[in-house]
Amino acid sequence: SGLQRARQGMRTAANEIARSPIKDSRRPVDLNRSLVELKQHENAARANIKTLKTAFDTVGTLLDEMA
Repeated sequence: SGLQRARQGMRTAANEIARSPIKDSRRPVDLNRSLVELKQHENAARANIKTLKTAFDTVGTLLDEMA
């Protein structure tokens, strides 16, 4: 789901940020890029949560109307 992808992206970006101070790393870290990606994934997660909440609210309203 979108929420799982956002969570995985946040985890990846956070790992990149965490290893940024390591100078002898074989793969250099672009800290700015990692911070931007972390924020993008955070925003995606928030959007997915809002979508799920709206869907649950809609189902609840429909069930109330049917009762």
